[in-house]
This record gives sequence, structure tokens and C-alpha cells, in this order.
Amino acid sequence: MTPITESKETQTVLLNRLLSSAVVLSWDELMPESTSGLIHIEYQTGDDGSLDFVKIWASTVWGEWKLVCELWMRPLWSHVTGIRFGGNYRSVEFARTLELVVDNENEFLVTPNLRGLVQVYPPNEEERREAERLTLAALSHHGYVPSEKHFAA
Repeated sequence: MTPITESKETQTVLLNRLLSSAVVLSWDELMPESTSGLIHIEYQTGDDGSLDFVKIWASTVWGEWKLVCELWMRPLWSHVTGIRFGGNYRSVEFARTLELVVDNENEFLVTPNLRGLVQVYPPNEEERREAERLTLAALSHHGYVPSEKHFAA
């Protein structure tokens, strides 16, 4: 796949879709005890349009949000670079996919000083298949290989 270069809006939509696809593909690991709930993906870009951070929040109870993970691209006094999971959340597959997306952010995002928020609802089987197709199309040339569990659906 060649880099997307149409417009900033198109690139932002693609980044939003890739981030939400990463969540959809790992929904069962991120939300193992719930068939309902909501996940928020929050991110921010810097002056140069590159990602500063991505944070993933989960809610299974209205008004109560828990930090699933955060990925910081630049060190600050309050954090170091890299991914960190919160609470009891863990997903090797999600961490790998998220890191592939942000490692190749220059293909997906160039909008400076953007604050993004994407909401992801519990996916159905078709949404899971679409997330797999999109992620494979966008990241296969960067080493993304879907786990076997995704092919079982």
C-alpha cells in the first residue's frame, strides 16, 4: 500500500479507523468480562503533526472510566516513552498493533495540534472482519500479520 496523501481529513480518518480497528481486534482481551461497554481512544499531535500520545479508556459502568493503556511518543517529566497498561489490562496483540500504527504514523497523520477522540462500541462479527481487512491492508507491508485467533471468526 502506498502512503495516503490526499488530504489531512482523509489521513485523520484513516488513523481513527486504524486505532479503532486495533481496539476491535483485541476487544475480547481488553474487555473480557463485558459484552457491553465503550472504549475511548484519545490522542494528540504536536506542532509538527506527529503523535504526542495515545490513551485508551474503557467504561463498563456509566460515568466510570479506567485507563486501559497509554502510549507516549516523547518523554516529559511525568512519563517516559513507550506503552504502559493500566490496572489489570494486558494485550500483547493490541500493543503490537498499536505500536505498528504509531511507528508508521507519517503515512496516516500530518495534522498539527490535533486532539482526537474515537469511540468504539462492542463489535459484531462483520465489524471484526472489516477491522482485520483494514489493518491488514494498511499495515501488512510493515510486518503486521494477524493472529490465528482472528481467522477463527
